[in-house]
Amino acid sequence: MPRLTRRLLLGSALALGAAPALAQGFTAQRPVRIIVPFAAGASMDGSARILGRGLEPRWGQPVVVENRTGAGGNIGAGLVAAAAPDGHTLLVAAAGMMTVSPHLYRDLSFDLVRDLAPVAMIGTVPNVMVVPAASPARTAQDFVALMRAAGRPVNYGSPGSGSYIHVTGALFARETGLAAEHVAYRGSAPALIDLAAGRVDVMFENMPGALPFIRDGRLRALAVTSPARNPALPEVPTTVEAGLPGVQAVAWFAVYAPGATPAALRASIAADVAAVQSSAEGARALQALGLTVEVIGPEALAASVEAQRRTFGEIVRAANITLN
Repeated sequence: MPRLTRRLLLGSALALGAAPALAQGFTAQRPVRIIVPFAAGASMDGSARILGRGLEPRWGQPVVVENRTGAGGNIGAGLVAAAAPDGHTLLVAAAGMMTVSPHLYRDLSFDLVRDLAPVAMIGTVPNVMVVPAASPARTAQDFVALMRAAGRPVNYGSPGSGSYIHVTGALFARETGLAAEHVAYRGSAPALIDLAAGRVDVMFENMPGALPFIRDGRLRALAVTSPARNPALPEVPTTVEAGLPGVQAVAWFAVYAPGATPAALRASIAADVAAVQSSAEGARALQALGLTVEVIGPEALAASVEAQRRTFGEIVRAANITLN
């Protein structure tokens, strides 16, 4: 069985903390839908399908993953927000949806904070600071020095305006004091291709997306934005080690339910999610997607997300980030 970290085990205790909820348990009366608000094939979609396979035998009902894309994840999120709060419709949300989008989307028919309730963390995905292989920068500090000497703004790419990767780039600019220009793409793939070709200077891409470009030599990794080094790139320092202690941003995926879902029901579902994450098969499958498994229940997840939402709200306002 994969080794479970102390944080993961402590998180299990949080997820399993409500004794009345566990005594009652979630009993599925019909198929359960897990809404993924982005396209199939990526690590977010994969994590939902791993959970679904593990939850089916526990719940005795099919668990169907549905991809409902559009509006930065808000189409799928809105479907869950409007669903009955009975545990039969769940959402797999990304960090940017819950920490950045509330500051950008003002005309939604629902409230991302009020109408969606946290259930359980699935796992975290660090961002990695990458530059073209042809760049003379060998370290993050090299890159900062080069950009200061260049006498022009640093161009940083992202998969779209208001994305978590966009805000991480803005955080980097704020912490280093560099003038910066954001270059928005329609997804990470074209952004990474342009970065490899030298048409932009840097990107803070999610680890799973950046790894193929790093491994085939098209990009160079300068730092990871997580508190600890990542096993996939053990030679790459953290941003703290690289002299950028303020540039920490770890993406994540988490399970959410409709906002009115009772706390006891959410705690029970969280316990079942924790059982899948902590199983040998579930942990291996999630780790194979590039995720660091984190078993954290509703209350701790809510507190963590709220703190991140405040931090990213400050960055969004300071950098004047909009959806355009």
